[in-house]
Amino acid sequence: GLGDTQRVLNYFRLSPDGRRMIFGGRPRFTKIDQKQTARLLYEAMVDRFPALRDFKVTHCWSGNVGFTYDYLPHIGEKNGTHFVLGCNGNGVTTMPYLGYLAARHIIEGKPITGHPFGETKLPWVPLYSGKPWFLPMVGNWYRFLDSVDRSRAS
Repeated sequence: GLGDTQRVLNYFRLSPDGRRMIFGGRPRFTKIDQKQTARLLYEAMVDRFPALRDFKVTHCWSGNVGFTYDYLPHIGEKNGTHFVLGCNGNGVTTMPYLGYLAARHIIEGKPITGHPFGETKLPWVPLYSGKPWFLPMVGNWYRFLDSVDRSRAS
């Protein structure tokens, strides 16, 4: 999979049969319905790939994404449980590789060392209890910064 380099990113890949594009991202930082999600992702897709304007979206789904406060994924093991987490919206492009690393370490029976994502601790953030109350503000700020970057590039 591939992802763009914006702060509010989109990611995409071809389906296994090569006939469809799987395109994703976070169209809003508040809860919206699937029709709005599909429309906004379609607009983002066509913005990046104008030749796809006549194609239709056939499926749309949503879910939670794991973000970390250091903007890095983390891979490791704790009490016999192996984990890969915090792909920060880049799971489509990052998770296959990190999953491979975790599987390799499980098979080899060695601790995850020598890899930058395996040697970091998850940062603690005050005032956060598991509900991202700040997400709409941060997301909209990042969206604004992305628009400033785009206007400077044109």
